[in-house]
Amino acid sequence: MTVSIAALAAGSLILTACSGSSDSAGKLDGTYYVKDVNGTSKLGQLVVKGNSVSHHEYGCDGVYEKPGVTSTGEFNKDQSQIIWTVAGDDTRNRRTGSEPISTSNTSISISGSAYVRDNSDAGKALLDGFKTKCAK
Repeated sequence: MTVSIAALAAGSLILTACSGSSDSAGKLDGTYYVKDVNGTSKLGQLVVKGNSVSHHEYGCDGVYEKPGVTSTGEFNKDQSQIIWTVAGDDTRNRRTGSEPISTSNTSISISGSAYVRDNSDAGKALLDGFKTKCAK
């Protein structure tokens, strides 16, 4: 399990390092995490590249290999909402329609849940906490 978690952390850093967009959403490019996504004990991952957004949910079993739930969407024109375009095939998925967002340099809040950037102090602490929880 430790190797898988390290692989995701490294992969998310690569995504962050490789992202660079000339459009207005580029400043948000990167990988963000939230714990207990949708009221579950799963880890939520939000990946932003330009105006495109993908949302993944991971549990401890099989974590970081293939997400249990995946959704994709895009920001609206003024980046005040995410419009979910593909809800995935998992019936537990709650990412449908559109959701209001707010942003800062280190987080994106979706409907009140704050996703923290992976390379921020809060993001590192969240990933370390999830890694510890999954090691038990």
